[in-house]
Amino acid sequence: MTRNINGQLDMSIDMEQTDAWIQDLMKNGRKRNTCATHRNNVRQCLRQLLLGNYSTDASEIDSSSILYLWGTLRVKEEVRITYVRSLAQMVRFHTGRDILKDAKILRNREQFNRVFISTEDFCRAHRQADPFQRLILCLGAYMGLRRKEMAELRDSDIVGDMMTIHGKGHGDGLIVSMKIPQPVMKAIVDYRNSAYKMGIRADDYLIQTRSHTGILHMSTPARVGQEVCRLAKETGIHITTHSLRRFFATTLYYETDCDIQTVRSLMRHADLSTTMKCYVDAYQKNERDASDKLTEYISRMIDTVNGVDEDLDSTA
Repeated sequence: MTRNINGQLDMSIDMEQTDAWIQDLMKNGRKRNTCATHRNNVRQCLRQLLLGNYSTDASEIDSSSILYLWGTLRVKEEVRITYVRSLAQMVRFHTGRDILKDAKILRNREQFNRVFISTEDFCRAHRQADPFQRLILCLGAYMGLRRKEMAELRDSDIVGDMMTIHGKGHGDGLIVSMKIPQPVMKAIVDYRNSAYKMGIRADDYLIQTRSHTGILHMSTPARVGQEVCRLAKETGIHITTHSLRRFFATTLYYETDCDIQTVRSLMRHADLSTTMKCYVDAYQKNERDASDKLTEYISRMIDTVNGVDEDLDSTA
């Protein structure tokens, strides 16, 4: 960092590498607003690195740079995470290095507090849910839909027993077709016949929200999540929209013996590691079963040996 002719610190930031990365993102379909956010995030990080006399060249930004940013960026933790993640993606684009992994300071908070629901809890929630909530439960548990995918479903996306899903992804997202299980179809019919769908509609989205004027219109992903939160409070069951998606994956894998590649495909994950790390491995059912069997075996052996010892003592 240098000083200008007036003796002031020169805070001009070279954004050439960042802009090259942003252009690649846009070329691959990322939205303009998303790219603008990434650019601003990186700029904030580079500015802070300049203040600390750290290099702003992608080839020289490393884990020590991340540690410095983590300790000096005066923003909320959630914002700090988004800042350094954008910077790390830019560095990875130019160098192939994963500086976040090297720094070992960023943790996915949800990784340590993932919500998984049991079959018993799901059945109890399903029994106590109203038509709106039951539709969300079924779309999540039987088809693995994200709340955004639920909110964006249109009546026209349902033809016969097939559903078109506008999934997560760059640009307009991935579009897939899935067969609708019978319980989901029943939940759809019940919801369509309920008071939630009665009235003047402004659009053809499946899940509707009633405005203050009484007009029905597209529900937001947040509204979908709120309904599940309301059900959780009413029933005392720890359940979220994403726990339904995990229930879908783990039930497929552990209870139906579905192979992991098929689970990945049905979850619409691009990377198998996402399926394993976030949905299947975190459940650890196999590990718990193994531990229970080991405990049962050792306890049985102890009882057997103790029984023999007691017999010997009584004989003596």
